[in-house]
Amino acid sequence: MAADASSEAAVLAALEALYHPTPQPSTQRAADAFLRGFQLSPAAFGVCAALLERFLPSASSAASSAQPTPVLFFAAQTLATKLRRQHAFPPAWSHLALSERLVAWLALAPPKLVHTQLVLALVACLPRIPPLELQARAAASPTTSTSTSSGPTGSITALLSAASGTDSSGVLSFVLGALARAQVAPATLAELLVVVVEEAAEIPERSARERLRAEVAQWAVPVLDQLLPQLMQEAATAAAAAGSHRQHQAEAVATQQTVLRAAKNWLRYASVSPGVVVRNPLLQSFVAFLNQDDLFDVAVDLVVELVRSYHDVQRDLVLVQWLVPQLMQLRDAFQRAAAADDTDTCLGLCRIFTEMAEAYLPLLVGDLEMGQAAVVGLLLDCMSCPDVEVADVTVPFWFRFIEELLRTERAERDAALGKLAPSLLRLAGICMQHLQFQDAFPRLPADKQQDFKLFRHELGDILRDVCELLGAEAILQHCVQGLEQIFQQPAEQRRWEAIEAHLFAFRSIARHVERANPEAVNAPVELIFQHLPRFSEHPAICYTSCLIVSRYVAWLQQHPAFLPAQLAFLNQNVMSSTQDPRFADWDVARAAAAAIRSIATDCWPLVGREVTAFYLHLEAHDILAVDDQTFILEGVLAGVASTRDLGAVLGLLEQVLEPIGQRLSALLTAAATGASVSPAAAAVELSRLICIYDHLDVDMRAMGGGGGAETPHPLMTLTEKVWPLFNQLLLLFRGKDDLVERVCRCYKRILRTCGSQFKPFLPQLVDNLLAFYQSDPKSSYLYAGNMVLKYFGRDESDEVVNLFAKLLRVFAETTFPIFKARATVQAHPDVVEEFFFLVQRSLTCVPQVLLAPWSTDGAPLLNSLFQCAVVSLEVSHNEANKAALCFLEEMLVLGLQTCSNPTPRLAAFESVLEQSFFAGESCGGQQLVNHLLSGVVLGTVPVSRLDADYGSVAGVLVQFAKLDGQRLQEWMSAWFVEAVTMGNPPPAGFLTSDEAGEFQRDLFSSSSERSFRRVARHFGKLCASRNTAFKGDDD
Repeated sequence: MAADASSEAAVLAALEALYHPTPQPSTQRAADAFLRGFQLSPAAFGVCAALLERFLPSASSAASSAQPTPVLFFAAQTLATKLRRQHAFPPAWSHLALSERLVAWLALAPPKLVHTQLVLALVACLPRIPPLELQARAAASPTTSTSTSSGPTGSITALLSAASGTDSSGVLSFVLGALARAQVAPATLAELLVVVVEEAAEIPERSARERLRAEVAQWAVPVLDQLLPQLMQEAATAAAAAGSHRQHQAEAVATQQTVLRAAKNWLRYASVSPGVVVRNPLLQSFVAFLNQDDLFDVAVDLVVELVRSYHDVQRDLVLVQWLVPQLMQLRDAFQRAAAADDTDTCLGLCRIFTEMAEAYLPLLVGDLEMGQAAVVGLLLDCMSCPDVEVADVTVPFWFRFIEELLRTERAERDAALGKLAPSLLRLAGICMQHLQFQDAFPRLPADKQQDFKLFRHELGDILRDVCELLGAEAILQHCVQGLEQIFQQPAEQRRWEAIEAHLFAFRSIARHVERANPEAVNAPVELIFQHLPRFSEHPAICYTSCLIVSRYVAWLQQHPAFLPAQLAFLNQNVMSSTQDPRFADWDVARAAAAAIRSIATDCWPLVGREVTAFYLHLEAHDILAVDDQTFILEGVLAGVASTRDLGAVLGLLEQVLEPIGQRLSALLTAAATGASVSPAAAAVELSRLICIYDHLDVDMRAMGGGGGAETPHPLMTLTEKVWPLFNQLLLLFRGKDDLVERVCRCYKRILRTCGSQFKPFLPQLVDNLLAFYQSDPKSSYLYAGNMVLKYFGRDESDEVVNLFAKLLRVFAETTFPIFKARATVQAHPDVVEEFFFLVQRSLTCVPQVLLAPWSTDGAPLLNSLFQCAVVSLEVSHNEANKAALCFLEEMLVLGLQTCSNPTPRLAAFESVLEQSFFAGESCGGQQLVNHLLSGVVLGTVPVSRLDADYGSVAGVLVQFAKLDGQRLQEWMSAWFVEAVTMGNPPPAGFLTSDEAGEFQRDLFSSSSERSFRRVARHFGKLCASRNTAFKGDDD
């Protein structure tokens, strides 16, 4: 393989610039771009092979003072990636010759990073070596002879010769023999055994994959019984001989770790009988490996894989009988590690115990006595470890364990609970212990705090599941007794964490308490609610107490005598939140507001007046953040709506609206006098209005005032009062995106809730949207226009249709300049998104508006919209691309409907579609196909847009194929010829002609739309993987 000297020099210069000790950012970026492009080129094979030939001997030489690792790594990674992920063919070399060359390079003992990439490249080559070449090579070469060498590879060669039942002309025989003859280090052989069995499962070509899998199955017993134990023995001998030489010692240990990883992979991917595993000398020593610190982690992984691979008790009984007793003997090791605060060892052993328990779960819940209590007790020991990180490992097991118990027949479950009930009660007690916050919690990073909170919720779920098995009474009594014991202690000895944990448990089991026999649970529940105000020693307790009130509101509704005290308690927490900064840290105000909302919603006749007065007080004095205030307002609105009393609804609406209107009017008056006003103040009031529109859900037919058109909807009454304020706010704050969005959200809710009663205001709304959009195009105005079409699109009166025509034309005229340059499209993706969602809805609501003459040449608006949609696909933006694809798909769907069932309203659509898609030398349809294929192949279209429910490349192609499949096939074929054969666009060179042809054949021979979409999706993902192949190798 002759390398181009100029390309080699260019690569070296780029690598020098990329890894320069004092790099220039612009130079680095240019070098990186060059190298990425070079890796996609066919010449990369020859250049990288030449670089390895040139630099590897010096890199492996002890006399070399400066190893060119970056150059070697780049060359090796390029070869590995081209072979593994681009499936490229090495020019000038066969795969057999390249494999032999890779073995030779590995024999030079390259640096570790380079070594790994060369192994990956070698494994990628193996399944592509033609069987006939291997057979010819095996026939021409004598059988691998036993070496008289006493070194490690001599022993390995002897083992290869003695291996029986394997195919001597197979790729594994070839590569293992080649590595042995090349006298590679045992670490290299071990790493190849790690990788080859993994890669065998990932080969895309079915024949090659099945061929290598068959060889793996043949070699499984020799590898596990002979090769790996011998490699482990050689590495252990080397470690003992290394003495105090740290580097040699580390290399020997690394080899042992690799051997254990290889054993794990062969257990996972190869099928080996349980009897063979039980007799395996390497696996019989797993306890010894667990006792070695350097091997502990990989030994844990090996044992976990052993348990997972042999989980069928009937099939694998001989292994289960051998393995479980040995694992149970590790209990003492776990207890010693826990006593010594050795978290890493506890985590590893806990993983083993948990995997064992999950694998043999049917035995644990079965009626046959097999020491189930001992296994469950072992898991409880793990669960009780003070380190929650260890306890958390067992949580998935407890969910599965309880779920399995719940699935069993009632009689069998009762029998199992007779033995397991004490363990479940112990589990509940451990959960309550772990629910407690630790002293260090406030100082933990935010992500660690969130992890612990999630852990607490999982513990709460376990308690809830235990209630399902044992009943709520036992857990409830545990909560009450725990609280009583705490309050019997002197005040200085009480820990707020313990109080809060018991209250959190009480909240977690609320669902089962509600279902339980009231006579059994009422007394303890009453006791807790009587003492709830006493539990305000810490903000965390207050927070959880508020959650309890919210969760038990149904119980409070049945026991109204407790409501006044709970409301007073919640009000106290709200007021404390404004005075004590610790309350803000625990989000007490939000929890209290949510509890008040729940009470107002479900207990309105009992507390409605008090809650309304409290809300108005908070609002008037700005005591809480507006989001917390609106929580309470939601409950007030839901509560009054539940009365079905129109007078009550209107009365409350007047109470709530009056202060909002006064504050907005005062703000606008101040602005008119030239005073500085805060947009945040207006945003707060708009949040309250949005809350009213969202949560005042009134059924007019159920109201006493009737549901006729003459009876204004309460929200229409609200709209009439605040309507002038919206326009004034937009005039004042038109440059504030957040405030504009809030006003448009109000518009949407008005359209949704007021319906036809809002029609007199529609012309003014449209005029406002267009005027403000023309002065400052914002996506919110387009969204509001979309909502106008959504809620009035069925009104076919001339007045409304003309209004829609005006809306669409002005929006289009104002938006079209954005599509004149790629940069402006990139700068306004939100506007592009909402614009195409708007015109997509127009296609279904008022297509006649889009088909009417628009430009001076008489072309319809739809033509220009189509061209803009094609242009927008040049910019990679998920939401903007989705909207444009939705529009294009809808356009094609409408075209199909026109062809199959023409209607007078769509009479002109067929000619417009012909003009847009198929007319002219450079027709729009071909441009669209080119953009779609370019986006898929080059990765400029987001992967999420390849195939989705709506708004995807596959969806557009499906509809295009239905409309004119022959034309689509011709245009796709022409694009692939240009892209693959001519290399235009250049990066498309990573696709072969065969791959492009196979994609087109599969696509157009699809038997269904589902199959068509699947082919398009898989091809897009293939291209995406090729495009990202050199952005970083995960392996």
